Amino acid sequence: MTLADFAHLSTVLASLLGLSAWARGTSTRAWGEPAAWGRPRAVVLATLALQGGTAVTMGQWVDALALVAAAWMVLGGALVLAMNQWPAPARLWAPRLGWLGAGGCALALGAVLLPLG
Repeated sequence: MTLADFAHLSTVLASLLGLSAWARGTSTRAWGEPAAWGRPRAVVLATLALQGGTAVTMGQWVDALALVAAAWMVLGGALVLAMNQWPAPARLWAPRLGWLGAGGCALALGAVLLPLG
């Protein structure tokens, strides 16, 4: 797996962090009433910035926008399905996988912007 592949996979997984924060900030049947919208909004915007920055450093900006938009659409649909079928595991695992993706994005950005060799 190349660094670009790792960065793209991390960018896609990081969508779950923003999507789960969005789901906590809005009223959902599966997860109940919303939390205060200030923190989830900050998490969503930070996730989008991290995803966009990682994707842009790995390729063209058009490719980056398409990757981030597609990840949010596909994983958003999958998260809605998971929230309706398995609300407790979805609430537990979506943010964990999202943080894993965000960590991978940070690692990939660090590898590109601070080359060690």
